[in-house]
Amino acid sequence: MSKYKRLYGTLLLGLIAIIILLTAVFSYSRSIEESYKEENINSLKELSNQGALMLHNEIKNKQNLLAELSHDVSRIFVNDPQAAAAYLKEAAERNSFKRIGVVLPDGRAYTTDGIQLNISEREYFVEALRGQTTVSRNLDDYTDGGRIAVYAVPILEDYSNKPIGVLFATYSLDTFRKTIEVSFFGGAGYSYVVQENGDVVVDSQHTESFKNFRNVYAALLTADPVNNKDSAEKLWQMINSKKGGYIEFYNGSQKYMYCSPIGVNNWMLLTVTPTSVIEDKTNMVLNKTYLLGILLIAIFLLFIWHIMRIHARNQKELMDIAYVDEVTGGHSFAKFFKEAELLLPETDKKTAIISMDIDGFKYFNDMFGYGEGNDLLRYIWQEVKARLNEGEILAHGVADTFIFLLRFDTREELLWRINDLCLHLNNYITKSGQVYKLSLSMGIYEVDGETEDIVSMADRAYIARQIIKNKGDTAWAFYDGAVRDKLLHEKEIESQMEKALAEGEFIAYYQPKYSAKEQKLIGAEALVRWRRSDGVIVPPYQFVPLFERNGFINKVDRYMFGLVCRQQMSWLKQGLAPVPISVNMSRMCLYDPHIVDEYISILEESGLSAAYVKLELTESAFFENISIMNGVIEALHKAGIKVLMDDFGTGYSSMMMLKNVAIDVLKLDKSFVDDIGDDRSEKIISNIIYLAHSLQVEVTAEGVETAAQFEFLKSVGCDYIQGYYFGKPQPAEDFAALLQKEIYSGSDMDADTKG
Repeated sequence: MSKYKRLYGTLLLGLIAIIILLTAVFSYSRSIEESYKEENINSLKELSNQGALMLHNEIKNKQNLLAELSHDVSRIFVNDPQAAAAYLKEAAERNSFKRIGVVLPDGRAYTTDGIQLNISEREYFVEALRGQTTVSRNLDDYTDGGRIAVYAVPILEDYSNKPIGVLFATYSLDTFRKTIEVSFFGGAGYSYVVQENGDVVVDSQHTESFKNFRNVYAALLTADPVNNKDSAEKLWQMINSKKGGYIEFYNGSQKYMYCSPIGVNNWMLLTVTPTSVIEDKTNMVLNKTYLLGILLIAIFLLFIWHIMRIHARNQKELMDIAYVDEVTGGHSFAKFFKEAELLLPETDKKTAIISMDIDGFKYFNDMFGYGEGNDLLRYIWQEVKARLNEGEILAHGVADTFIFLLRFDTREELLWRINDLCLHLNNYITKSGQVYKLSLSMGIYEVDGETEDIVSMADRAYIARQIIKNKGDTAWAFYDGAVRDKLLHEKEIESQMEKALAEGEFIAYYQPKYSAKEQKLIGAEALVRWRRSDGVIVPPYQFVPLFERNGFINKVDRYMFGLVCRQQMSWLKQGLAPVPISVNMSRMCLYDPHIVDEYISILEESGLSAAYVKLELTESAFFENISIMNGVIEALHKAGIKVLMDDFGTGYSSMMMLKNVAIDVLKLDKSFVDDIGDDRSEKIISNIIYLAHSLQVEVTAEGVETAAQFEFLKSVGCDYIQGYYFGKPQPAEDFAALLQKEIYSGSDMDADTKG
């Protein structure tokens, strides 16, 4: 052990020495870089400021020249504008002007090149006629469309000194460009002149300059929208504040741009040089520094590499054990997390982490055995694996949990792939040839680019999965903040549910059922309510879906069945005449092979006749696994318990499927009743009732709230009515009073045959 301690101590000291050396080299390198950068930025600043001053003087000289010419031609202009233009021809040629012209107050212009124009709409003409000396912005020449700038001065009357016309000189921007095309930084630098809004006044013909651009801000963003965004903003601030400064930007390569105000027309001179000009000087010194550092640490790094290679070989042997799932032979969760960390940044596509498990897997193992359960897990592994693309991975975790990573471009594509996967997974054929309908729960977390580890992403997918766990059909949910809040609320409920059940906080509310023909009480449905010890009623929608997902609904269903049986016996002993009461039975109970025996045992312990209780199952439960359902119904019928199909019309709704299940009563969902008044809906309801009767199945309509709904249902032969039109769900004492009232009204309904 001491030998290894000495070795690790030596390695640690060497590592510290390398870190110190690297830190020193890095600090020195940064100092050199900053020093050279500052020196060259100052050089660029001087060049830019000198160029701006040169342009300023050039423009002012031209303006002074025009002022002199204006004075010289003022008397000629008064008598003969055309002669004044001819007088100016020599000055135009001598000073490289494209043309010089004189303009009457109405905008008619006479020029040195013999062209007559009307420039009354030109802004520079209007300003000069007001007595101002001005330089125009970039313009298109009226004659040939070339890009020009125009100098303009007023022509003043001798005795009044008032403007009587305008003298202007047109300057080709190509000529203007030659003024700023000064070679610097070995020919690598170049310049632009721009207006305050970024529009170009003079561009550059340099090979690395922006080509055919109109606005420098737009050119920056076009060249590199990401890297140049902040640079364009900084340049805009400098130009609008009329201050100098520099930016770094990308246009094929990284460059510096220095901005200097010219002092005319709010024009700015932009002087550009590649950063490579500066970096070349810096790199010569830095390369020697880096080489020295590399030589000093190379030998020690080689030694460390040798030690690490031995360590890595040992680690690999351990990882191979940890990274292989023993059931599927594929990746374990640990391997998934490791691979996902590497895969996440390797694509431009969006990424989703999906956490998946099998609803009722425990019951599957109880029914078919653990060997069949492992076969099911391998089947799911193979089906999912076969549908993964390059760069996507899958892992199996504890029990029936899976996690996989998918790439996608749009959410629609992601959902299409999940749907396709579910279609291939939904029906599993056991070794005995039995078709078992799988229900899967999936939580989906879309990776949003935030800095977070893969374990946190998987946790969020798990949270989303918990929200829709055990809904019955294959379902999925996307993670968001609301999902997390809902889960926390449900965790609070879960922490209280066992205590609530033990202390009898779950109670029954009874909603009466009436015969449609006689309008007499013939039964009721027991609906679970949660009344806390403080008297607060928890709405069913807050706990029933949760209990269905976490399996606690099985305990609540058994409890409610026993509660109703005992209540019925109590009413019988009081001399009341109870009517049959139907109790809801979760489809999760169907996967328990002992469920029927347990319900019969509860009934026998209460001493109640089976004629006074019925069981309701939702429509979807009948069609998930028909063979299991038929076995349960047959056993319940042998015990004398009738079975009702609840919520008919909310899911599968196939009358052809009804012939395969021996139910006693079909309950029309409220969604059908709400559509009464619509001709097509009424025809559908009428035909459902007719077909049900032809199969010797009675029909109860739920959610009946109006007289019109009742009258229609009665007219088409509906057997029983349930809804607020006759009575809302009510506590046991209120329903007992209703039973007492029925005794006095002479009701003698046959409890064994009614709804």
